[in-house]
Amino acid sequence: MVSSVLLLASIPVLLLGCGLAIGLRSNATRAAAAIVSQAVASLLVLLAVVPVLTSGQALEVLWPWPAPIDRIAFRVDGLGAFFLAWSLPMTLLGTVYAVGYLRPYFVAGRNGGPHFALLNMTSVAFVLIYSAQNALVFLLAWEIAAVAAWLLVIWDYRSQKIRFAGFNYLVSTHVGLFVLVAAFMLLHSKTGSMDFADFGVFLGGDPPSLGTIYLLLGLAFALKSAFFPFHTWLPRAHAAAPAHVSALMSGVIHKAGLFGFLRFCLLGPTPQEWLGWSVLVFGAASAGFGVLYTAVQRDLKRLLGYSSTENVGIAAMAFGVGLLGWSWHQPILVVLGFGGGLLHVLGHALFKCALFYAAGTIQRATHAVDLERLGGLARRLPRTAVFFALAGLSMAALPPLGGFLGEFLIYAGLLSGAAPSREADVVLVGAAAGLAFVGAVGALSVVRAFGLAFLGTPRDAGLANLQHTAHDAEYDGSWAMSLPMAAHTAAIVAIGVWPDLALMIVQPALDLFSRHGGSGVAAGASVDTL
Repeated sequence: MVSSVLLLASIPVLLLGCGLAIGLRSNATRAAAAIVSQAVASLLVLLAVVPVLTSGQALEVLWPWPAPIDRIAFRVDGLGAFFLAWSLPMTLLGTVYAVGYLRPYFVAGRNGGPHFALLNMTSVAFVLIYSAQNALVFLLAWEIAAVAAWLLVIWDYRSQKIRFAGFNYLVSTHVGLFVLVAAFMLLHSKTGSMDFADFGVFLGGDPPSLGTIYLLLGLAFALKSAFFPFHTWLPRAHAAAPAHVSALMSGVIHKAGLFGFLRFCLLGPTPQEWLGWSVLVFGAASAGFGVLYTAVQRDLKRLLGYSSTENVGIAAMAFGVGLLGWSWHQPILVVLGFGGGLLHVLGHALFKCALFYAAGTIQRATHAVDLERLGGLARRLPRTAVFFALAGLSMAALPPLGGFLGEFLIYAGLLSGAAPSREADVVLVGAAAGLAFVGAVGALSVVRAFGLAFLGTPRDAGLANLQHTAHDAEYDGSWAMSLPMAAHTAAIVAIGVWPDLALMIVQPALDLFSRHGGSGVAAGASVDTL
């Protein structure tokens, strides 16, 4: 009961912060209101979900509501607790970064209150998406996150290019919303309810319409998470948005699509083999095309944006392995697939936010993110160079950093030899080879980006002749911009050196897949037992 009160109390705290951010008279107090309210809400949420992560016991509460909803069920199990444990703290760090990144606008007299309020509303959406068990509330939170992200992207709305990028994102995310509404309407027509529990009862019966429902849900969640070929909004939005908004979109906001996919996998019956193969192939295509686009980008923020398509594809490959193991009743594949995928989601959130923050610092100090113009920044921005290098090595999945652990488990699953036939094993080995190609090209992209930006000399004579010593120190040494990068980098190193920290967060979610619905998967299987 106490945990549920703490969880729901975070929502009015965040809304109060929204009101103060809009109503206060100076940008300093507006930022302080947003940061303090997000810090309090993050603490409340962590206090609520830590017992779930340590005991595996789900948090549940019913909230009475007027007709036609009547009541709203909130439930945080291991999966929801996993996403909540880092989504709000990362949004808090993004808000801190915004104080430094947006400073030139504030000096010019721009009102930052609405921007900070929108960051708070993003956190409200997270709390609802990861805990609400009613489809209407889920859709409301989904829309709050989408509209807030759009308005955050078009912060510099006077630019037509930025307005177009925002409009492109808004259209794409609402296409996904309409598809999700169609899936929920189909489920409501079959169940007469909008509660996920009733959806689960219906889906658990393996109805004839299951394939259609999964297709609609998969399309909606793929659009949200920017899978290939539904990623067309992504490069424009990331290039146009402020750096902290790009970081939160890539690392945090659009992870809701992966959460939605996993949530409905748990609601459904034992998956058929075709679903696992479809997710694996779809993920491999997204990873392959994403990394090829990444390798040829000149714009640093577009490069990082395309990398997100690559990395959600890698996570999908892992989930495909887990679904295949589930359908084959192979516990080792369930654990390695879903465990590797969840660890990769966490690792990607950490290193991608750090990389976008580093790109924002470069942009503020040099007024450029074109890799063909940059160079020699390791001397001008030494802190940023260290943060970028460590986050980039994690993105390349090199040990002992956070990005290595998830991909190691994915390789272990693909090469485990646990498939029921030789043909299936051959396909999984081929997928491992494809993943190796993706990793090699991804590492090349990181080395190229770091080398062009931080080593050598500037390739643009205009940048080479600028004397920005004080200007560089203003950003490279700014506590508001350095603290989030340092926090993310420290977490990357921590979970790489002490992987038990990450496994502790992942294990309760993994237990849900291991024990789900009499699927034949051995109860209690874990990463630690392998």
